Amino acid sequence: MSQKLLTLRCPNCGEPISVQISKVTKQPSLIAEVKKAIDDWIEDVDITEENGSVIVMPKGFLGKDVWYEINGALKPFDAEWVSAGKESKWAIKS
Repeated sequence: MSQKLLTLRCPNCGEPISVQISKVTKQPSLIAEVKKAIDDWIEDVDITEENGSVIVMPKGFLGKDVWYEINGALKPFDAEWVSAGKESKWAIKS
């Protein structure tokens, strides 16, 4: 965050007025970062937000090679694989 302090003069009385201006850089959301990381496989998964976590759920059977590629792409987010049969998914806590 960058800040700047300006001093202006009141047009009516001439008194100095101090104004502090702050610029906040907006961080991309976690879900946007996850989508970018697994863009190559975006057609193979559904990405949602649940209870403050990002959920990446395969739309169908991925196969071992694709699963490992997606899993590797999600490692920087500390994604946890939740094995639950057809409801298996990666969970990323915010």
